[in-house]
Amino acid sequence: MKSDLIEVEKSALVMRLERNQNDLRQLKNKLNSYICEPRTYSLFERIESLKSGLETLDNSNTQIIRSLKSRKKSVEEYVDSAKEQLNKFSQLQQRVEDYVASARNC
Repeated sequence: MKSDLIEVEKSALVMRLERNQNDLRQLKNKLNSYICEPRTYSLFERIESLKSGLETLDNSNTQIIRSLKSRKKSVEEYVDSAKEQLNKFSQLQQRVEDYVASARNC
């Protein structure tokens, strides 16, 4: 019974992280659109930093998802990592939105 509950928790965590992966892809696509082309050096630096952050977050998400699916560790060992990933995503998403607003106003 307890193992069933752990599997449900693991599945829910994997699903949430996979949705987060899709959201990351959408943010990457947004940054690669012509609307977000940097028009100043400052904007260029910001967009490069954002792209790098998205790539790092994407890799971390992928690693956690693979580990959860491979059943190497228990879900409890990944809860904090997953929460941190989701928090980093929210912060990065806000930075992307701020960048898009800045790029449109140039």
